[in-house]
Amino acid sequence: MQKIVNILSNIGHKKIYKTDNILFLEGEMPHSLFILINGSIKLYKSNKEGKEMYLHTINTTSFIAEMPTFMNIAYPASAKCMNKCEILEVNLDAFKQKVFNDKDFCFNFIASLCNKIRILESHITKSSQNLKERLARYLLANKNTLQTISQRQIADSLNTSAESISRIIRELKNHSLIETKKGKIHIIDSVGLQEIYTDTQQNTYKGEIVPAF
Repeated sequence: MQKIVNILSNIGHKKIYKTDNILFLEGEMPHSLFILINGSIKLYKSNKEGKEMYLHTINTTSFIAEMPTFMNIAYPASAKCMNKCEILEVNLDAFKQKVFNDKDFCFNFIASLCNKIRILESHITKSSQNLKERLARYLLANKNTLQTISQRQIADSLNTSAESISRIIRELKNHSLIETKKGKIHIIDSVGLQEIYTDTQQNTYKGEIVPAF
């Protein structure tokens, strides 16, 4: 990815954004390609009441919304800086010319799109699981960084309230699957957490859980 950034730096310019600065809003048309150099970007959608629904966090170094940019369609979500961000902005026409003329660059761009599809599949999977299953999967997937993640951030990542997360955390603690120290979660029983969603999947296959239509 760094090689791609170096190439695009020759045809783009870097800009500094402050915390909570809006990069783009849902429904706007792309005019530039964005590459996150430093910082974190929050992708979210807003309902009719204006409440934000968290979708995903983009961390360095990564393309930002490259799919709608390349397809010349409106942004399907909004993007906000979670902290101070350094972003490389590239003119759309110059970017397209680079994609068409540089096969190595094109390959890396396609790989980025594939990663976005993987993220989308993850969100689809999350929507079909109950909160306890989703939390168990999240804890195992992020076990190496849990000491840096607050319970509020976990709630945002799972699109639920902090109160709901706290209730499930208490339940998991009562079953000696996790413990908390200074507000951070530590896993005690990884196998037990995995069984939470494994058992549900097996029951679903047996027909014991029937989805409502």
